[in-house]
Amino acid sequence: MSKEMRFMAGSDSNWQGQSPLTNVVMRALTEAGGWSVPAMRRPGYRMMSAVENEFREFRSLAPMQDKAQVAIDRAVVEVGLQRLTFVADILAAGLTYNLTDPLSIAQLEWNSTNKIGAAQRTMSPSARGENKLPIVTPNRLPIYLTTDEFEIDIRTLKTSQRVGTPLDVSMVKQCTRAVNEAIEDAAINGATTLDGQDLKVAGYSAPGILNAPGAEAETLTAAAWSTVPVGSTVFAQTMSMIGKLQGNKKFGPYRLYVPTVVGNALDSDYNSTNNAQGLTIRQRLLQIESLQAVRVADLLPATKVALVQMTSDVIDVVVGQPPTVIPWTSLDGFAIHNLVMAIMIPRVRSDYNNDSGICIGTLT
Repeated sequence: MSKEMRFMAGSDSNWQGQSPLTNVVMRALTEAGGWSVPAMRRPGYRMMSAVENEFREFRSLAPMQDKAQVAIDRAVVEVGLQRLTFVADILAAGLTYNLTDPLSIAQLEWNSTNKIGAAQRTMSPSARGENKLPIVTPNRLPIYLTTDEFEIDIRTLKTSQRVGTPLDVSMVKQCTRAVNEAIEDAAINGATTLDGQDLKVAGYSAPGILNAPGAEAETLTAAAWSTVPVGSTVFAQTMSMIGKLQGNKKFGPYRLYVPTVVGNALDSDYNSTNNAQGLTIRQRLLQIESLQAVRVADLLPATKVALVQMTSDVIDVVVGQPPTVIPWTSLDGFAIHNLVMAIMIPRVRSDYNNDSGICIGTLT
């Protein structure tokens, strides 16, 4: 065939130049600086509605009335960071690595290098230094999608439009929470498939803090941390975890993440027999200078506690796209499918010597 079959927005060919999509695409690129569903909506719904109704070419990009789409988008924003604790802390600390074109990136690669040489003391700046050649180890992280889907029946949508009642967006919120929860779970327990196996691409996985490479380990007294809280024991074992990270040249700031049952126990009196200061175990822990916060992460197993240094050389989140609703219609046109999609992958890191800024305590 002599004609190019792909749609080219800037093409001057007659059959493409007559398509009303050309104007929409070009205006979206000009006004929004990118080609995405929100950008395509920005030039105005009337143009897109005309394309859908007359030419049936734009159905996959704007199948709903603009007010219905706004209601769905607002529901996603309203849910926001719900079901995120650990990941929300990472984002709040600014520990992110942003991808500009995430759908084109299947894997992210970075290098770990060993520490080489040392500074020298000389009387002359022209003194010859040591010739250094670092050892480089590549690391890779699969850039996967976290998604959930829901449908809106055409009659439900039409009834809402006719009667003027607000569209029920409870399913939107539920799916967005599910996506957030999956992101949080990946950050803590590592990314897995639906059958519980490690998610691997070309042999590379996406671990969380519990299976982070090089993470330190500490044995904790289960009763003292949960059923019969003993403040002095919790304090001493927390300091032991901090000491192990300091041995890895990780000096904080730290955050301590605990499961729900431990979080409840930490609100007990630090000293049950003589508590003159009136401190709880949590308050006593927060008197440690390098410990920023003690947080309950309900997706942690009941027997695990995690101490994490909140710096970019220990953990960050690769952000390609926050949770976003992408709509399209069914082939028969009687249902509107919606995909809640996010590209947010936690990345745990260790140095060349496999030293980590994470210590995992196990309650035994």
